[in-house]
Amino acid sequence: MAAVFSMQGAGQLAAVLVALVVTFAFRDSLSIPSFSTCGLQCQVAADRGWRIIIGISAFPAVFALYYRLTIPETPRYTFDVARDIEKANADIRAFRDGQAEGHPNAMQREQTKQMASTSFPRASWADFCSYFGTWKNGSVLLSTMVSWFLVDIVFYGLGLNYSIMLAAIGYGVMKDTVYENLFSNAIGNLIIVCAGSLPGYWLSVVFIDMTGRRIMQIGGFAILTVLFCIIGFAYNSLSQGALLALYILVQLFFSFGPNSTTFIVPGECFPTRYRSTGHGLSAAGGKIGATVAQIMALTLDSKDAPPNCNGRDCYPWVSHLMEIFAGFMLCGVLISLLIPETKHRTLEELAGEKPLYKTHNSSRVASSGSKKSPVLAQTRSPPLSPVANLEGNAGRKGHIRASSSKNGRGSSERSLNQIGIALSDDYPSRNGSSGSGSGGVAHRDGWIESIQLQDMGGLLQK
Repeated sequence: MAAVFSMQGAGQLAAVLVALVVTFAFRDSLSIPSFSTCGLQCQVAADRGWRIIIGISAFPAVFALYYRLTIPETPRYTFDVARDIEKANADIRAFRDGQAEGHPNAMQREQTKQMASTSFPRASWADFCSYFGTWKNGSVLLSTMVSWFLVDIVFYGLGLNYSIMLAAIGYGVMKDTVYENLFSNAIGNLIIVCAGSLPGYWLSVVFIDMTGRRIMQIGGFAILTVLFCIIGFAYNSLSQGALLALYILVQLFFSFGPNSTTFIVPGECFPTRYRSTGHGLSAAGGKIGATVAQIMALTLDSKDAPPNCNGRDCYPWVSHLMEIFAGFMLCGVLISLLIPETKHRTLEELAGEKPLYKTHNSSRVASSGSKKSPVLAQTRSPPLSPVANLEGNAGRKGHIRASSSKNGRGSSERSLNQIGIALSDDYPSRNGSSGSGSGGVAHRDGWIESIQLQDMGGLLQK
């Protein structure tokens, strides 16, 4: 996910390069002393340049839309949410063979749907409120939403003040012509992106699995707090070179810190049925922060500015704005203490499913209390024995009655074994007794209580 999010830096670089090319293309029309003397030819050039930049940005969106509409669903979702075991099994085999999608036998697929039923709760408003109503789960959602909110206040606040900061470091001040002013502005953006944002994104890709998401986010917020305090309280005494260096460091630790982790963590810390919902709510918190940033920028940018000013003198409140940003980053440090560490943990562990992993000889290789999951490529679900048969309304709804028959194992059982399912005895039995597994199967009183999907990466390694 860090590599995916790093494409934001590539997009920023592409945007700056497009602006440079468009500005250079209209240099003759824009070679006028000031914006106030921009005549018809200058206005037409500015209008066309703006439309070209916006139009070019539509091309990557079209490609992204195509691939988003054609991308296959993950086997984890197919198994855990759609409850289609045969389809998930076929998809795993197809992905392993380099195919886009699996095509299971329709009859076997329907038989498996009827015979195999998991005990996972389905996504619903009632289940959502029940799941996130506990402090353990609700605090995670709260921390991802608030941390993204705080990041986007400052991130978009800086973006809206890019021209102000560029003017303060000498790249946005008025030059001899409008063209030189726009070109200088683009060069300043290019320096900041290449020196700060891009290295930060790729540092995240390299180190995120070494340092961990939580440490990277808390450390990033802490460093940004210090940097904004320096910029804010020493703003008027800093030279242009020092201010440029500090601004580059801010962009570096935004990318190599909370700007990346606030995107990554919500995609890992929620159960499958609420992973997209949790990520979407967290992103919505960020967009609220972006809205707050616009209100702050419009209110404070030019407050108390003297007439006929130039450069940083036109924005006397920028120093105070940086101090406010430092306060937001400090709040980010505190709220990030609630974020779970997702490094080297499977999605089942993070969802609290606590499966029991068993080897072929039924010996337990990891207990449900283990903090680190075993190497899934070396473990495999035991064969389902006795055979799981459907027992209609005679049994509890949502469970499978295990018969004592040892013959005639059908396609459903094979699918369950092939897809890599673990049987968990972490749920209370019908009579409250602790169960024991015969033949390596965890069950109680003949009831298979839970079927859980193992890590897909481990399955594909087999």
